[in-house]
Amino acid sequence: MDTTLPVSFALLPAADVDDGSTKYNRVATSPWDIVMGKFGSRSIAFRPKPTGTKDVRPKWQNGPFRFLDLPPEIRNEIIEILLLDLDVDPLPLLLACHQTYAEAGSIFFRYIETEYNGLGLPSFLDGRTTRVSSRQYVQDLRMRFCIGSRTESFGNLCPTLRDMAETGRLQNLRIEIGRFFPDNEFWGCDDPDGLGDFCVGPGLGTGQVISAPLYVAKPWFQDFVSFLGDSGIPKTSLYVEAEDHDKFWCMFHRTHPSGKACDGWWKGVSHLLKIDRSSLVKTLMGAVPVAEIDHDT
Repeated sequence: MDTTLPVSFALLPAADVDDGSTKYNRVATSPWDIVMGKFGSRSIAFRPKPTGTKDVRPKWQNGPFRFLDLPPEIRNEIIEILLLDLDVDPLPLLLACHQTYAEAGSIFFRYIETEYNGLGLPSFLDGRTTRVSSRQYVQDLRMRFCIGSRTESFGNLCPTLRDMAETGRLQNLRIEIGRFFPDNEFWGCDDPDGLGDFCVGPGLGTGQVISAPLYVAKPWFQDFVSFLGDSGIPKTSLYVEAEDHDKFWCMFHRTHPSGKACDGWWKGVSHLLKIDRSSLVKTLMGAVPVAEIDHDT
């Protein structure tokens, strides 16, 4: 049962209040008096408000803002806003400490697009992997090959990509092969137009012989095919330039809706053609020139 006594208030000018009145108890204020009525034999006490105010500021306002005390979800949202703001330099955030570097790196380096021009590996792919290597935070990598000359650095690329999947966070690799690539000069063939007959694997049928550029049997290209077969990356896809690609790729991309042969020049609006990676690996892995087979026998 609620035993609180009701209270009645009256706000009167101070000059109009009778000090001897039995009707009201006066509490002096200026320029107005607040008077409270009696109810029965008890009076309601009036406690005036304190003249001062207590400092009730949050603790964080008494010192530096502790960013790492925030929940991870909120920190990530703040970091993403800062990284997407072109007017904000992300370097101080990355260099603040190992924890902010890891959290910011997971956002900043999540998706990378790069071109491999044959003059050496992109900077983020070069060198050994350490705990501050940016490549360990890459989840989605898109690489475009635009190579016009031979390079031996390609052999270093496949182990690096495997390492990014094993010790890092790489989940999706998309490789795009530019116009008429790989060319024979890149793979180390003396004759830029050299073609040969190769005995290939079961991708097109056991014991099949195909005509292909000489580089398909070179160590560089075989390393590439081996990587496509066992990259260690959950999702790996391969595309070639639609308008200008080496004819042997036509065995591994979709046929034209009209039924016409592609012959290295796609008649359509597509800019890239997806290669059947499984068929490519089964066919070209361990390809042997027919001339070498005849010579051995």
